Amino acid sequence: MVDRRGILYAVQAFRQRLRDENPHAVDTVVALTLLVAMFMVGTAYHPGEWRRFDLAAYLLTASTCLPLAARRAAPMLTHVAVSVAYVAYLELGFYPSLNFYGPMIAFYTVATTKASRTTTIAALILGGVLFYSALVVPELPIAVAVAQSTAPPLVLWGVAGVSRRLSLRNRQLAEATVQLRREQERRVEHAVGQERLQIARELHDVVAHHISVISMQAGLARYVFDSDPPTARAAVDTIGEISRETLEELRRVLNLLRTSDTPLDSETALIDAEPVPVSRRLEELVERVRGVGLDVSLRISGAVAELPSGLQLTVYRVVQEALTNVIKHVGPCEADVSVHRDFRQLSVTITNERKPGTAPTATVEPADGGNGLLGMHERARLYGGTLVAGPRPDGGYTVVLTVPWP
Repeated sequence: MVDRRGILYAVQAFRQRLRDENPHAVDTVVALTLLVAMFMVGTAYHPGEWRRFDLAAYLLTASTCLPLAARRAAPMLTHVAVSVAYVAYLELGFYPSLNFYGPMIAFYTVATTKASRTTTIAALILGGVLFYSALVVPELPIAVAVAQSTAPPLVLWGVAGVSRRLSLRNRQLAEATVQLRREQERRVEHAVGQERLQIARELHDVVAHHISVISMQAGLARYVFDSDPPTARAAVDTIGEISRETLEELRRVLNLLRTSDTPLDSETALIDAEPVPVSRRLEELVERVRGVGLDVSLRISGAVAELPSGLQLTVYRVVQEALTNVIKHVGPCEADVSVHRDFRQLSVTITNERKPGTAPTATVEPADGGNGLLGMHERARLYGGTLVAGPRPDGGYTVVLTVPWP
């Protein structure tokens, strides 16, 4: 079965596209096509009782068809001009069945573009013209003249209403399509930006800590190279171990970028690539930083191991970044790491204090322009948490991560 409604929508969409691209050219083509058709029919067909198609007929036919090229720019004016030309054509005694298409097309344009009041006036004009075209034929009864003057305007008005609704719907669909395309472009740009930030954050967290430890161990090895060879050798061994770990983590990040379609913040991130509980990873991290002169204590309480892997990664990265900042900006000192989960929230606290008998530690802003702190804040927001970082009144620094947990 032929889907007439679908065909009508397709035709209307094609017409709307032509109109949107070059409406004046379409109107000109319609006017010229109608003019040529009327010329051909008027020249070839000549009923005996009507005046032969002569120069006056050609001029009046042109006056009836050519104004249709401006029907969209001035619908009502075009309708009046075409109707007057058709009445003059009838008045001179030419065959009435020709040229009545011009007033009908002009009225259709008025009905599709103007308000009801204007369309009513145009319908009365068309009805009067068609009624007069019926009166010039003596053998037509008055009932036929009345029907001819009322039926075409009503039918055209109804079709014009359908066309107007279809045009409005097509414009709305076109606008919605443009908006959806723009929204999709904005989402793609936002997603690309988020991925770029996630990659930068992950690489920063992976590289910054290990490079800081390597730098400290290299300085230690250089300082005791001649006076304490065993300590220097241990520092070099630590550098080798951390270098291998750094390469492994970088390789995991790069593999994740090549193969994963999900963001790095999701629960398929690095901890899933190497499923190790966060408590064990924190113990290894604390043991590593103790080797560079930090006196670090670690306390873990609550069901931390049952947290989602992505949140465990966030806890690990925040602690790692906080201790890295202590290594880079404070040096050897006392630090404390506390991870606690209860029925309300998960809290992670990292503090560093000056050792007794030493000068107070200065509050130093991160040398990398705050990328580390920025990354910690971003990780906290991913899980609806907050991160507060600032100096302690008695010296040192505190970082507190809080994540609500039902």
